[in-house]
Amino acid sequence: MTALVLVADADPFNLRLLSEACLALGYDAITAADGEAVLDSVARQRPDLVLMDVDLPGTNGLQVLQILKGDAGYHDVPVVLATRHDDEETRQAGLQIGADDYVSRPYRTFEIQQRIRNALRLRASLIPAADRSESSLAADPLTGAGTAAQLYMSLDYEFTRAVRYGHSMSCIVVRCENYSAILLRDGQALAEQSVLLPLASALRGCIRGVDHLFRSAANEFSILLPETGPDGCAIVVNRLQTKTNEPDVFEAHAAPTPELSIGAACYPAVSAPDGEALWRHAIAAVPSSA
Repeated sequence: MTALVLVADADPFNLRLLSEACLALGYDAITAADGEAVLDSVARQRPDLVLMDVDLPGTNGLQVLQILKGDAGYHDVPVVLATRHDDEETRQAGLQIGADDYVSRPYRTFEIQQRIRNALRLRASLIPAADRSESSLAADPLTGAGTAAQLYMSLDYEFTRAVRYGHSMSCIVVRCENYSAILLRDGQALAEQSVLLPLASALRGCIRGVDHLFRSAANEFSILLPETGPDGCAIVVNRLQTKTNEPDVFEAHAAPTPELSIGAACYPAVSAPDGEALWRHAIAAVPSSA
């Protein structure tokens, strides 16, 4: 058996994306489009977690939350609420009623998965099989960045959302060109501590909270910038270049020192059929130091 997640949203597009995010983690997912359907589903089959939008039609998310938390049979079911990113009042109201966590709309696949995992872990409701499924998509254990698998999922989600709402989207790829030489000289443990960890920290400090950082290869990081066009992407690239050129970013090294290359691509400035194709445009734009 795996964990069962009930996802509820009135928008079919969002509902599909929430379901796919759960399925990609190895969880089972059932769906509901309004508050009454949530309560009906819970009564028929007790879920391990409920992820629902507060703005459900009929009985809204806060009302459903109050009913669940007031029922002795369901009060311990973790509930994650989805709110508008600027709706602090509703968010606080939900937490006071008993919500375990919240996610912000527009949805971010990586954030959704992290919140679901955290809520399930806190309630200790995962069985061993679910733990094994989950571990394959856990964050990169060294840097805490997203994994390559999570990158592909986020590319699909963010690109689909960009096309649907007419938004821009940018991808940035940062690569340590001579990482293999550093590995040969220092060994894996030292190379990771002296290059990858400080690099991930530096990259993370240059992006917004809504942006996503992934370790896409052994010597490479990828960044997704939702709702960001060429001008905004250029600002971030310049910030990354400035930061990573600072002398105190990496620990002192004898030659060779880390050599970084950065590439970027922006939709719709670049014609791409999907998110992965846009990301590959960014990879192709990375200049080689060779």
